[in-house]
Amino acid sequence: MESVNIGNLEMLLREVNHILNLYTRSYLNEKNITMARFWVMNKLSADNPITMKELQRRLLLAPGTLTGLVDNLVSDRLVERWRDETDRRLVYLKLTQEGDKLLKEILQYRTSILANILEKIDALDVEQLNSDLMLIWNQLKECETC
Repeated sequence: MESVNIGNLEMLLREVNHILNLYTRSYLNEKNITMARFWVMNKLSADNPITMKELQRRLLLAPGTLTGLVDNLVSDRLVERWRDETDRRLVYLKLTQEGDKLLKEILQYRTSILANILEKIDALDVEQLNSDLMLIWNQLKECETC
């Protein structure tokens, strides 16, 4: 594949993500949630519960940055935090019911944006796009030399 096409693909993926995030940020402002807090909640939903250390590793955030985000989420009763009883160094996090409900609303909003766009595109093209993106995603997950 020509490098020009790959560069264009990378730019398009970045721009699609950027525009989706702009719409999301506007919606999050209405809910009094920052994009960073949304990222934390989204990661927590995938692995609920998870340790602070593992969450920090997955989000690539500095410990102090993550602690501040989590403190706010705990204060807003969107996340629960507790220490392991056998190893007090381990701090666990999980979404509360309220946090899970809010996250589902946010994800539904993001899904509706894509649905509104994709309904204007032929269903076979959407299926092919989904298949192609899945191939790229799987290759990136397995790539050890990237």
